[in-house]
Amino acid sequence: MRHKPLPLLSAVAWTLLLGLALAAGLPFGVPGEWVWAPRPDLRFPLPLLGLTLLALASLVVVAATQRCPRKTHLAVASALGLTVALRTAFACLLPTAWQPVAVFWTLVIASPVATSFFTEAQQLEHEGVARYLRHYHETLPTRPFHAATHPPGLPMVFAAVRRAAQAPLLQRWAPLDDTTLAAVRQVWGKVLPVPAPRRDARLPADWELRAAWWGAVLCVLAGCGAVLLWAALLCQQVAEPLRPIAIALAATTPAALWWQPTVDSLHLLVIVAVLAGAVAWRHRAVWTRAALTGLLGGGALWLAFKNALPLAAIGLWLVWTAWREGERQRFAHLALIATLCAAPFVVAWLLFGFHPIATFQAASASHHAQAGAHARSYLPWVLLNLADFAMGLGGAWLGLVAVHLTRWWRSGDRAPSLTVCTLVVLLALDVSGLVRGEAARLWLPFIPLLTLEAVKACPPVEGTGRVGLAAALVPVTLQGLMALALHLRLEFLRPW
Repeated sequence: MRHKPLPLLSAVAWTLLLGLALAAGLPFGVPGEWVWAPRPDLRFPLPLLGLTLLALASLVVVAATQRCPRKTHLAVASALGLTVALRTAFACLLPTAWQPVAVFWTLVIASPVATSFFTEAQQLEHEGVARYLRHYHETLPTRPFHAATHPPGLPMVFAAVRRAAQAPLLQRWAPLDDTTLAAVRQVWGKVLPVPAPRRDARLPADWELRAAWWGAVLCVLAGCGAVLLWAALLCQQVAEPLRPIAIALAATTPAALWWQPTVDSLHLLVIVAVLAGAVAWRHRAVWTRAALTGLLGGGALWLAFKNALPLAAIGLWLVWTAWREGERQRFAHLALIATLCAAPFVVAWLLFGFHPIATFQAASASHHAQAGAHARSYLPWVLLNLADFAMGLGGAWLGLVAVHLTRWWRSGDRAPSLTVCTLVVLLALDVSGLVRGEAARLWLPFIPLLTLEAVKACPPVEGTGRVGLAAALVPVTLQGLMALALHLRLEFLRPW
C-alpha cells in the first residue's frame, strides 16, 4: 500500500518537468544534430481544441464511474467510444495554417520525403509483383529515404490502397475537391520542388492524391484498432472496477496520439496483434494459437525489419515462460512460432525469387549510410533516447512501471515478466547506438509490451473514498493534458 502514491507523484513530477522545459524553451533533443522543432504557428482552431478537451474530460469522468459496479460494463463501452473520439480529435487538431485536415493527411502519405512508401508503390505497379520482388535487393539502395531500409511490405500495402482507391465510390468520398487539390499542389512545391518549366511533371494525379488520403485514413483506423486491442488486453489484467481507468491510460498515452496518420500506426497494430496472440498462447498453449502468433509475427517483419526488436521482447517472454513451465510441447510451439515468422520471406522466395538475406543486408547498409550522414553523437543520445521515450510513454505509465518492477523484484518469485524482457531489449537497443533521436516515435510499439503487466499496479479505489479516486484519475488527466500541451507546442509530424 505504501507504493500507491507513486503513480500520482510520478505524473505530477513528470508533468512539471516537461511543463518547465516547454516554458523555458529548452530544446527537446541535441541542438545542431536533431530536435523536436517548436511549432512556428501556435494558432489552432478553437472548436477542434474544445472538442479534444471535451473528449479528454469525458473520458476521465467515465473512468470515475468505476466505483459503481453495476455501471462498469457501460463505463467500459463508453470509455472505448471516447478513446476513438479523443484520437480522432487529436488527429484533426492541426494549426490553422495546416487546415483543412485533408491537405495535411494527404501530404503526409504522398510526400516522397516523409515516408516514401506511397511513392515506392508506384514502382511496384510499374514493374509488377514478380519482377519487383525478384530484383528488390538490387534496387533497394537506390530507393528514397525510409523505403531504402525496409522490406517490401509497406510498398505492397500502399499499392493495394492505390488500387482500391481508384474505385469511383472511394474517389467521390475523398474530401478533396478542386479547391483542396489546388491547395495540395500549392504546398507540394515545398515537399518536392521541381525545376521550371516542368513543375507539374512529377505532381501526383488527382486520383493519386485521393488515394493518399485514403492511405492516411487506413493508418488512423489502424491506430484506433491497435489502441482498442491494447486496451482490451489491459482490461484482462485488472479487476472490473479498474477497467475504465486502464482504457483511459491507453487512450492518453502521448506517443500513441502524435503519429496517427502515418505508418507508425500500422507497426503498432501488428505488434499489438502479436502480443494478443502471445497472451492467448500463454493462457492456453495449443498449436493453433502458436501458429496464429507466428503468422502475425511474420506479417510484422514483412512490414519492417525493426519490428524484430519488439518481437524479440515477446519472444524472450515466451521462452522464459516455457522454461519456467518445463513442458517440452511449449518449446515445440515456440519453434513453430519462430518458423512462421519467416513464412512471408520464404513464400516470396519460392514464388517470386525474392532474396531475404540480400535484402536485409542492403537495408542494413542503407540504414548505416543514412545514420552516418546525420553524424549524431553517441553518448548524449544514449541518455536523451530514454528521456524522449519517457515523454512518449507518459507520467502515469512511468509510475506504474516503477511500482510493478519494485513489486516484481521484492516478490522473490522472479515470474516471467514481459516488462523486464522489454526493458532488456530497449536498454540493449539504446546502448547499441542504432537509434539516435525520435525514440518516442520509433519505440512506440514497445509501449503496449511495457505496460501490459504494469497496469496491475493501478491503486484500488474501492473503499478509499475521494482520495483513492484522485490517486487513480489525476495521473490519467495529467498524462492526457501533457500529451495535448506537447502536441500544441512541438512539431512531431510534418510532410517534409
